This record gives sequence, structure tokens and C-alpha cells, in this order.
Amino acid sequence: MEDIYSDTEVYHPLAVVGKGTFGKVLQCWRASDGELVALKALPTGAHMRRLITNELRLTAALAQSDVDNSHIIRFIDSFRHHTEHFLVLEMLEKNLHELQKENDFSPLPVRHIRTISCQLLRALDKLKEMAIIHADIKPENVMIVDQLRFPFRVKLIDFGSASFFKDVHFVKEPYIQSRFYRSPEILLGLPFSEKVDMWSLGCVMAELYLGWPLYPGESEFEQVRYICETQGLPSPHLLNMATKTNLFFKLVKMVHGNLMWQLRPTGQGTGPYGGHTEGEDSGTPERRKYILRSLDQLYSVHGPEHDQAFGREDTAAELADRYCMTEIIKQMLTIDSRHRINPNAALQHPFITLTHLHSTKTHYYDLSFQELQKALIPNRSSEDHSDHNCNPTAEPQNPPPFYEDQHMRGFPPETEQSRRS
Repeated sequence: MEDIYSDTEVYHPLAVVGKGTFGKVLQCWRASDGELVALKALPTGAHMRRLITNELRLTAALAQSDVDNSHIIRFIDSFRHHTEHFLVLEMLEKNLHELQKENDFSPLPVRHIRTISCQLLRALDKLKEMAIIHADIKPENVMIVDQLRFPFRVKLIDFGSASFFKDVHFVKEPYIQSRFYRSPEILLGLPFSEKVDMWSLGCVMAELYLGWPLYPGESEFEQVRYICETQGLPSPHLLNMATKTNLFFKLVKMVHGNLMWQLRPTGQGTGPYGGHTEGEDSGTPERRKYILRSLDQLYSVHGPEHDQAFGREDTAAELADRYCMTEIIKQMLTIDSRHRINPNAALQHPFITLTHLHSTKTHYYDLSFQELQKALIPNRSSEDHSDHNCNPTAEPQNPPPFYEDQHMRGFPPETEQSRRS
């Protein structure tokens, strides 16, 4: 590959480390200091101009803000070379989906899910402060920083679908959010806000716990059906107000003459959002690994962790932790976004602060606390040896002893195509 030149730097491409709908990511060696960086190439063209302008505007705003300790990828520079625009980013290790794939999509222990979720909540809290909606939270857009030195330290990446609050009111083409993580307000055509990101994060947390997407719909109709089968129908108020309700629901006259919304039968979604869905009529296979009749059933999907280092008290603590995780996921996956928890409130939830486990003083608590503290060490203070703060949501200064989990429970491996197709 040829060298890439900006006005002040020369970048030597080493490998293509990522490809997406709107470009590719190159691992490059920066000639001035030998640092490895990531170059995100944005192809130019009339149909891409608005998207490129939007991403450059957002990344410029993030670059001017202090995001070092907000678990958002660091933006270094942007420039144009020949026919392409480039964003220069810090080089990170791998994304969460790649980590899942390496472990045969095994369920992640609850304490690791907390570590990841706390950091993403910090990122979303920072974005809310800056009036930015990310609009594409998914495992592929959460990068591991350095798993060996800082287990489960992550950063949020890819602002190609992001926007400022003031620029959005109703969903328009192209549709935002990847389908598995798409919020009800986007699916139904309702006014939306930054709360769409909290819905996506709840889906990601559930996926890490299940080892499989919670709602892996093949179409928007199937996505809506999966949500309704687990969480019930949206309220009549929302369905009456939404612009896409008739694509997924129909009004049925009841015995007493009242009209009530009902989900259209399987395979009868109208328009381009219906498509072919699973079921006896359509003949396509069930895409969910777990068919939950309520989100409360997340608690009982798996048995307690079988770690030889855990005693009876640890098992009880892990079960309490799982219950607490289920509760925060339910608050993130509230169908009516007005009642959905926001990032700041979620950072004060017992699942994140560990207050529900503090009195137990078990080995499980110690491991959970230590891992969370290590992941939250500020980048610039990683070598500082001052006393650490005992609040997990505060900025800890002194890392606890290194701990690396050696045991991950799992299901038989699935193919990549069966998972994402």
C-alpha cells in the first residue's frame, strides 16, 4: 500500500484492520514519531458528502473536548489525500464482537459486563453533556483498549451515524441504529432523543450476558415482534402517535365495540419492513437463542458461575449481582423513552456502584471492585501510586492487583453467518 500524506505527516499503511459501509480503517505507522495510529478512510462522492461533513463536524467537536477519561476514542487529526478524507485515530486492540467470537460467543460473567457498562455509561454521559447522539451503539463499536494490561477497558468508536440534538427530531432516511439495537421510537417512527443510545446499551448488556443478541430480528417487523413478545405492546398513546404503526399493528374491534391495537400476524408485516419472518407459516428458523416472556427471565437464564475460587457466599453474591443487572437492563429497555433511565442516573445504580454487594465482603465483591477500578484508571494517571478512591464511579488512582479471568462458560459455537445474517 502506498504512503498517505497530510500537510504535516507521512503515514505508512501496514494493514486493513476494519471495513464498513462507509469506508475502511488502516493500521498505519506515523513517520514523525513511529506511533501506530488508525486511519479511517472516508470515500468522497456526491452521495457521501453530507455524511462526511457530519462526521468531520462531530469529531472536531469531540477533539476539542476533554474525552480522555470519558472512554471515547481519541481523535488526532483529519485531512484529505487524493480522493479520500481521512480521520486519524488512536489505535485500539479489538472490538467486543471480535472478543465474543474468539470465545465462541460464550456468555460473559456479570462482573465483566458491569466493567464494560460503567465505561460506556461514562461515554454516553459525556455525549449527553455535549448534546450528541451516537445512534449506533453495538458490540462492533466498542473497542478493547489493552486486554492484557487493563482487562475490559473499552472505548466507544465510530461517530458516522452520530448527530447533535438540535439536528434531529424524527427519523429519516437513512435509518439510524443497527437493527438488533434499534429503539422502539426509531422502529415506530416517533420523536427521539439521546435515549436511543440507552436502549442500545441495554441490548448490548443483555447480549454479553446471553452470548447472543436479545432481539436478532431479520426485518423491522420481526424486530418489533420480538420486542412485543418479551415486553408487551407499546402503549396505545405511543401507537396512536407513531408514523409507522400500521406497518406492524392493526386496529381490531373488540366485543364491546372498543378498538384495540394488535400485532399483525407473523409474515403479514406490510411494506418494505415486513419481509419474511420466522414461524410455521414462513418456514424460516427461529433466530433467538432464548425466547423470553419477560425481561425478568434474564435472571434465571444461566446457573451461578462455577469458579473454583468461589465459595457459597460468592455464589449468593453473584446471584444478587445478576438480579441487580437485570433491574438496570429493564430500566434501559423501557419501551416509552420518557421513562427510560439516563446515563447519569444509571451511573448511580447499585449495579454500577456495587452498593448491593458492599456489605458482603466476599471474594466475588473484591474481584468485581478490583476489575472495575483498574478499567477506570485515567490514562494520564496509570502510573500514579496515590491512594485510590473507593467509589467505583469516581476516578481511581492506584490500580488494585491484576486479575485475569481464566474461565468463560459457553454454548456450542455458532457460525458468524448464522449470527449476523
